[in-house]
This record gives sequence, C-alpha cells and structure tokens, in this order.
Amino acid sequence: MNVIVDASVAVKWFVNEVGSTQALELRAYHDVAAPDIVLNECRNAFLNKVRRQIISRHHAIQLEREFDLSDVTILSSTRFLTDAFRLALDVGGALYDCVYLASAMATDRVLVTADERFSTKARALGLAGGRVKLLSELAAAPEAPG
Repeated sequence: MNVIVDASVAVKWFVNEVGSTQALELRAYHDVAAPDIVLNECRNAFLNKVRRQIISRHHAIQLEREFDLSDVTILSSTRFLTDAFRLALDVGGALYDCVYLASAMATDRVLVTADERFSTKARALGLAGGRVKLLSELAAAPEAPG
C-alpha cells in the first residue's frame, strides 16, 4: 500500500509508545511518504515529550541526532497548501493536519494517522474519500514464509 504518514505515526518510529509496533511494521512493509512538515512536527513532538516529562532532555537530543527518514519519500508541502487550507476550513482542523490529507489526496495515497480526532472529523465530512486510516485499524504485517 502507498501511504502518507503524519507525525503522530512517524514519532512512534523513534519513541516507544502505544502503536509503535504497528508504525514500524507500516514503515517496513509499505511505500511510505510524508510532506516535509513531518520533519518539524516530529522534532516538536520530542520537545513536547520533554516538557511533559515523558522523556529526558538527553533522550530528546539523542532522538533528534538519530532522526532519519531516508527511507521515506519526503514531499514538498508547498504544492499542497491551497488544498490543505480549503480542507482545514471544511474540517475545522489545523492546517498542518490537512497538509497530510491534501498530500494523500494529490498523490493517490492513503493517509495513516494515529490522530483519532482528526480521522473522525475528516471521515464524518466525507472529505477523505476513504483515504484516511487509523494506524490501529491496519492489519498486522504478513508473516514470513516458514
């Protein structure tokens, strides 16, 4: 499956939390892309985890140093901004969330998110056209032949 991931999924690749196993399997078994805002949003999530005392400052520095998305196709978000703005008006959500959705729509990919609230809003308005999936909804990776 060709997917766009948002920061709620990408952070799980680096911080062990609920959904990390599914996120890692998604990365391993699918063609993954993300708009370039994921680079800022993940780092911001690391900062927020320090501020909430979920991880230490030292751990956050280590995460930032090891932050590598070289196997993920990074897309320029500029080309999605107009559509994302219109989606944000309709969804009533944040522009950055809608950049992920607009990029999925424009590239014929599925947006995978761990953000239940955004997923619910997008689905309720029918804007996603079936292009939004929650990370928790994805089936487990296929087992290796034995």
